[in-house]
Amino acid sequence: MLHFRTFRILLLLLVLLPKVSFADLFTATHLYQQQKYAGAYDEFYKLAEIGNGDAIYNLAVMSLYGQGTKKNLSLAYAFFTIAAEYGIPESIKTAQAIAAQHADRQALEQVLVQTRKQFGYRYLSQKYTPDFTNFESTKDPIDKVFEKLPTYPEQAVRQGLEGWVWLEFDIDAVGTVKNIKVIDSHPKNIFTSALINAVSIWRYKTSDAKQNHSLVYHFTTYKGKEYQRTLGFQQKDYRNEIKRHIDAAEQGNAQVQYYVANWLSSDKYNASQLLRYHWRNETSHLTMLLAAAKNNYPVAQYKLAIELLSHSPSKHQLSVAINWLQQSAKTFAPAQYKLATIYADQTNTLFAPHQATYWYKQASAKDTRAHKALALHLYHYSPSSAEIPLWLTQALEQDENDPELLLLKAKLIKEQNPSKATSIAKSALEQATRRNWSTQAINAFLNPKIP
Repeated sequence: MLHFRTFRILLLLLVLLPKVSFADLFTATHLYQQQKYAGAYDEFYKLAEIGNGDAIYNLAVMSLYGQGTKKNLSLAYAFFTIAAEYGIPESIKTAQAIAAQHADRQALEQVLVQTRKQFGYRYLSQKYTPDFTNFESTKDPIDKVFEKLPTYPEQAVRQGLEGWVWLEFDIDAVGTVKNIKVIDSHPKNIFTSALINAVSIWRYKTSDAKQNHSLVYHFTTYKGKEYQRTLGFQQKDYRNEIKRHIDAAEQGNAQVQYYVANWLSSDKYNASQLLRYHWRNETSHLTMLLAAAKNNYPVAQYKLAIELLSHSPSKHQLSVAINWLQQSAKTFAPAQYKLATIYADQTNTLFAPHQATYWYKQASAKDTRAHKALALHLYHYSPSSAEIPLWLTQALEQDENDPELLLLKAKLIKEQNPSKATSIAKSALEQATRRNWSTQAINAFLNPKIP
């Protein structure tokens, strides 16, 4: 009997991880082992759609034995053949055995042709596999004119904790950081405040506003005295823990793959020093990030897309980035928001304002940035839209003194009540000055040029 591609993992590791609403190879395999075949088949199918070869192999096994789906030798033959394309050599012998016993070889080939159109390696690689050749480390593309390093929290220093925080924020025309959004952090809530406090007073050198800038900041203690003092007697336990993470990553736990990718992206983590004995390639963090993305982890899919977009992507890389964004956007609001900003950018080759509106609305349920962005977007591209006041009201509930929102409010009532509009615009100017935001648009409203 064929062996199902199972993935063993220490339960201790799973207990330490927060619950997430996605299925990876580990959880799908767990469903299979519990004989919940219908659920397992559905989850493997989702993974197969984004090019996960192990999932394709498992679909072949389940189609062969009628587990969670009708027994279908033609489809099993197709899946086994395609799994071989993904580097699973044992599957080709099973495909050949099915073909040798099947009465209608032509029917087999027809099913294979159709199945390749959806799951074939060449098709999905073109869609989802980036080229990491000559892929340099991500650097901030905008120069800072003022930077304050975040304070390492005392609690983290005492406990020897390391981690990262992933922020997105806008940079206005005078270089001020605004509209900060936390995308991800590990460990949760340990380093977030320290980074936000620092980034909020950073200043960038720019003459043009930039929306949705991405920053991942690593808090590391590797070179610190605390690490040197304690590593000696902790090293054995630490190495064992690292080995458990390596095993988990290689055996299909998407969340651990994502964590490993983040650790590998910096050489100053305690963990990264040991992980690099196993993953030595300079692009190992990207390879592991891709593995987590293909393992259907939405945050990893989004992170991979951002990495690709930040490197002046070729036409192919741009296409791959957008495909991963769209995959992540099925469940992850920041990816929905990012898609909206791309489609709303008039300088982008993908500019499509109606698509931007759609994705802002999708993001609005879980990403409050979308309320403000959508109000401003609709005013710019559909100024007569009856939805603008609705989104403006929701955005003002989050920040009633936001200068951009106050200016928009003034613009909406200018014709009906010019004096009130002027008053609101002056309040916007006061708030913008207080926050060191650009006042150019507000001044233009208050002092229109006389023809």
